[in-house]
Amino acid sequence: MLIVLLFGSAIVLNSCQKSGSGPAVQVVDFESLVVPSTGYWNGSDGSGFFAAGDLKFGNEYTAAWGTWDGFCYSQKNDFTTAGFANEYSVVDPSNLKNKFVLFYPSFAGDLFATFNDNLDHTIQSMELCNSTYAALSMKNGDGYSKKFGGVAGTDPDWFKVTITGYDHTNTKKGSIDFYLADFRFTDSSKDYILAKWTTVDLSSMGRVNKVTFSFSSSDTGTYGINTPTYLCIDNFKYLEDQVIL
Repeated sequence: MLIVLLFGSAIVLNSCQKSGSGPAVQVVDFESLVVPSTGYWNGSDGSGFFAAGDLKFGNEYTAAWGTWDGFCYSQKNDFTTAGFANEYSVVDPSNLKNKFVLFYPSFAGDLFATFNDNLDHTIQSMELCNSTYAALSMKNGDGYSKKFGGVAGTDPDWFKVTITGYDHTNTKKGSIDFYLADFRFTDSSKDYILAKWTTVDLSSMGRVNKVTFSFSSSDTGTYGINTPTYLCIDNFKYLEDQVIL
């Protein structure tokens, strides 16, 4: 069985396009963010969030441990170094110095990407990719996580993110599942670990005010998911079709 990182993945979902005289499309590409000399911002300034365009991203930083959860941002693309020390890199080698957001789930509860205007908008799409830490953990295994496919390469492993949107009243509007790795194919040559920025259509959620992300994996034990639960996000595209409150 061939197990590869799909740098040319064909599982791109088509995003909606602006047509006629409809609402304008806005794209938040995160290039306006100021990146510290470390190559990433993880909330160590204690601000609790960062803003990009019309969006605010929640962050929790624990100074005692030097750890973060929720959202941070980075421009690191070391796609060859395995392990937690490389937690801020995207695995797509074409990323270069492009800036992007990382999500890691909060232990205290959901943290959100929220529209600053407190109105509801149609999110057309966003680009997603695995972090290097997660991708190489799934490809090779490590001290905490299994090698996807197992020793024989036939284990039907998978790693999935669920994107959930809520409106301004905090009512859940919908969820979309997207596989960041999938080894369940009968033809194992189709098994993949996503290693390319990929556009995911989110328009079916309708108008929302905020979104968050959750993970599930075939590699789950007594204490939860063993797969590193990181997600890289870029090019957040939405329509200016806000609902007036």
